[in-house]
Amino acid sequence: MSFDLSKLAALAVQLAERPFLHEVFQAADAKAYEQIRHLATTPFFQWSPFGAIEGKRYGGYTGSDPCQAGALLDPSNNKWLIAGNRGGKTIAGLMEDVADCLGLDVVTKQKSKRYEGPIGMWVVSDTEETSVNVCERTLVDQVLGDDEAGFLWNYVDDSSKWSTRSGWAEHRLAFTNGSWIHFKFSTQKRNTFQGVRLHKVHHDEVQPREIYGECMARLADFHGKFLGTMTPVFDEKRGGIPWIYEELFLHQRAKGITFHRWSMLDNPYIPQDAKDRLMQQWDEDEIEARVHGMFVPMGVKLAFSSKLLREMRSLVCKPAMKGYLAMDEAGAVTCEAA
Repeated sequence: MSFDLSKLAALAVQLAERPFLHEVFQAADAKAYEQIRHLATTPFFQWSPFGAIEGKRYGGYTGSDPCQAGALLDPSNNKWLIAGNRGGKTIAGLMEDVADCLGLDVVTKQKSKRYEGPIGMWVVSDTEETSVNVCERTLVDQVLGDDEAGFLWNYVDDSSKWSTRSGWAEHRLAFTNGSWIHFKFSTQKRNTFQGVRLHKVHHDEVQPREIYGECMARLADFHGKFLGTMTPVFDEKRGGIPWIYEELFLHQRAKGITFHRWSMLDNPYIPQDAKDRLMQQWDEDEIEARVHGMFVPMGVKLAFSSKLLREMRSLVCKPAMKGYLAMDEAGAVTCEAA
């Protein structure tokens, strides 16, 4: 490309904030103006993370939970985005991945200082099928734009070929600036995760601990960054609650890991009736994980009901209240105000 993407992005931000500059930019350089205008229509540029940070607004939404915005602004070398289904965690992670490859800040769309020069990264899924149907397809449809005539496709290297059926050729996406993303899956042999130096690794959903260990070793040379995006769904075949809870979540301070958590209900882009329909499809214990992104067992009877636990948790951020636990004739426990 004859135009620096970071400079075009900076100008596109100015146009979005000051529409009266359109005529000025067009008169100054008509060709550059067209590039800026096309960039502004891409899914990547139009996307903004939801959530509020220090009173600022992102994506037209202001809330008390930082959600996507807070997670993406976090510079930690090892961070996890944990949310319920449809919480927007995977798209947030992929947006950050592409921004990192292009040298842009995913939130501000300005030039980023996270990396110097082109980078190499892995995006790891469970299987080849989930890699193609979730990560690779989401990146094309919702980040680059499914029309290969779109502006950001100009920054995709000619060696990278896309197929709606099988994903990227050899599951590898390369950019014209030298950055690349290799989509991998944990069903590959462990030795395929060895012998490479990387700037970043992104795990989408829970991967085996041995794959996590190999990926962390790949980041050592460049002091690279790790990103995890997941819904902590209970899985009997894998030993119940994801291993991440006991080995990483409970020791996050000691290990220098940050966890960002939010609920599907925080996503302002899902209509309320759609949220209600999804919640009606899940059992009470599933709602904790699939809606609120909580590390909880599913299909296991708890001493207290999930509904009661949610009610008690909701009181934590409210003024202290005197009360007591009561049990009715059916054995159900409730929290009663004094």
